Amino acid sequence: MAAPADLPAGFTARRPRGDDLVAVVALIAAADLAVSGETCASDDDLRAEWGQPRFDLERNAWLVVAASDRPVAYVWVLDSADHTCIDGQLLVHPDHQWQGLEASLLDWIERFAGPLAAAAASGRRVSLGVWCDRGDRRGELFLDAGFVHVRSFLRLRMALDRLPDDPVAYAPPPGLEVRRFVAGRDERATWDTLQDGFADHFRFSAQPLEEWRRSSLAGAVDTGLWFTAWDGDQMVGAIVCYAEPYGGYADQLAVRRPWRRRGLGRLLLLTAFAALRERGCAEAILGVDADNQSGAVDLYRRMGMRTSATHDFYEKVLRDGR
Repeated sequence: MAAPADLPAGFTARRPRGDDLVAVVALIAAADLAVSGETCASDDDLRAEWGQPRFDLERNAWLVVAASDRPVAYVWVLDSADHTCIDGQLLVHPDHQWQGLEASLLDWIERFAGPLAAAAASGRRVSLGVWCDRGDRRGELFLDAGFVHVRSFLRLRMALDRLPDDPVAYAPPPGLEVRRFVAGRDERATWDTLQDGFADHFRFSAQPLEEWRRSSLAGAVDTGLWFTAWDGDQMVGAIVCYAEPYGGYADQLAVRRPWRRRGLGRLLLLTAFAALRERGCAEAILGVDADNQSGAVDLYRRMGMRTSATHDFYEKVLRDGR
């Protein structure tokens, strides 16, 4: 796909390179801070984003640079394995916002999404999603371009000194057991549990096992903060956490449907958060769909988590599936 077109004078587009990583993280952080006053941008997160299966810096992303070759904007698009859920993101450094870059980058996202949507199986609904923090002017841009606000996601935080000290709080329900993830043994069961646990979530698209392996277990990924729940020899729940520079991050939490409402979600969170505290993290962070139907938001609030940011998700249906 050709570069973003109609850029304002003084700006050019080029593909990102590996040595741009630190500058792009700084750009993302600056854009976040300007709107919400906080950021979770990190070198590790962006490295993982660039390392996703099917994400190719020579295909899926562009940087906009000023005359000094300093990145001032970043845009990317990536589709799900079945091409039904396409996501795009555009970020512009606060010093260069609303000078004409945003419209050009959104136009590129939509043009890039077209061929991806065409690759989806006949009869499948295909949508393009974009998002921004609550209060960001990009929301108005998305609405003007025909997107519809369909969902909001919450970033929740909790100080880990609030964790209970009573060992009873960490005791599993009768017949169940919580264990640390064991590399080389638990990958397939964990993937299957996460797929099942998220199957009823908004815009769920199944991720093939090998793609999940490459995206979740590539390189020197630290699985020491992954925990699993078992009923006999069946894995029935899992949580994936990481210790990041900004705090502990709970990336995924899933409990299989027949084992829900038994305290497993809370137990997995407490176990992982206690491990994060042992790693020296002062705070735990996670994201959740504000309209989640599994009771997750209520659980997190009962545990003492608070909302620190709200992200609004906008969608444009590219094919209605009929």
